[in-house]
Amino acid sequence: MEANYGFVANNGSQFIFQTNKDADNYKLIMIDITNPDPAAWKDLVSEHEKNTMEWASAAHDKYLILSYIEDVKSAVYLHDIVTGKMIKKFKFDIGSIGACCDRQTPNVFFTFGSFLTPGITYYCNLSKPPFDLEIINEVKLKNFDREKFTVEQVFFQSKDGTKIPMYIAYKKGLKRDGNNFAFLHSYGGFACSSLPYFAINRLVIMSNFDGVHCVANIRGGGEYGEKWHKDGSLEKKQNCFDDFQAAAEYLITEQYTNSKLLAINGGSNGGLLVGACLNQRPDLFGAVVADVGVMDMLRFDKFTCGHAWITEYGSSSDPKFFPILYKYSPLHNIKIPEGCDKQYPATMLTTSDHDDRVSPLHSLKFIAALQYEAKKHTNQKNPFIIRVETDAGHGCGKPLDKEIAELVDMMCFFVINLGIKFKAFLC
Repeated sequence: MEANYGFVANNGSQFIFQTNKDADNYKLIMIDITNPDPAAWKDLVSEHEKNTMEWASAAHDKYLILSYIEDVKSAVYLHDIVTGKMIKKFKFDIGSIGACCDRQTPNVFFTFGSFLTPGITYYCNLSKPPFDLEIINEVKLKNFDREKFTVEQVFFQSKDGTKIPMYIAYKKGLKRDGNNFAFLHSYGGFACSSLPYFAINRLVIMSNFDGVHCVANIRGGGEYGEKWHKDGSLEKKQNCFDDFQAAAEYLITEQYTNSKLLAINGGSNGGLLVGACLNQRPDLFGAVVADVGVMDMLRFDKFTCGHAWITEYGSSSDPKFFPILYKYSPLHNIKIPEGCDKQYPATMLTTSDHDDRVSPLHSLKFIAALQYEAKKHTNQKNPFIIRVETDAGHGCGKPLDKEIAELVDMMCFFVINLGIKFKAFLC
């Protein structure tokens, strides 16, 4: 497609759209439907040079509420709906923000979540300047004190010199002596941004295992607009793997962990990510869990909706992309290192028998190839296993009991293969 267009609101014949037409970071434009010629379109809120406009909503007749991604966190602003002028920046902590509002009432409800906050609902009355925020509901976990934990954002250098952001969360007082369990997660594709969010498995890692939970915002995502996305797709896909490996190296260099205690995880496109990194740098990780990953990059477009991913990866049918895909395809690059002290890290794949997004054949073929290669190398002592969920799909809509079972199995896999110890819940 030439560009994306999302309708926001209208003032009579003046219609407001959010678009990335000639604006990688998105902007708001005005189109008069009595004269829809593109030459007559006008910018209402121009593209920000760095921050990506996440969403836009009309509120209380005369206002616009705009959310931007500013260095991988939400920032929300109030604008005039006629002039586009910025009126106020709302004060929120580092996290992800949503809003519920309409043009008929002055009531705005903001939802806020972060690494350490399950959820807070704020109320704002747009008929009463200076539009202060009021907490009307907060989700609280019994025996959980967020003040005992900390979240920091760091920027590390990738292979080509690009600065990559990463969030690191852990219990306060953690000793950075290189002997901590660390869990590194990422996605890096399809312009999807990995903003701060609350997840109970993160709390378990930090509290019950004194671990470090990390989210690397590698290229391929949408954290810094379409350029950030394009720099991690098609012929530049290797940048994603380089960024992720650089994140692991940073955690080791800065003594958050060491390679034997570093576990990596990703799902779907993120499964491809950890599968490729498993092959490229097996020495860098202690354990790998790849969820519903795209592992066969030469035939992915032949199954389910895989043809829709050609714009992200390219196609092996294209002579330009065949060598690119072949070079990093997890299924076609298994190389267990020689030597009695060298091997692949402990690896667990997960898939579901009814996954109609990424067919289970990807994981089944990859685990079969891993196990076949392992037979040739007596030095390969770490296990290659697969977990196949029944009566489930790609992940969305999975019942809570299945989600819990999956997380328990993953953590048990780390306990067995990394030697980490479960501790009492000490929040």
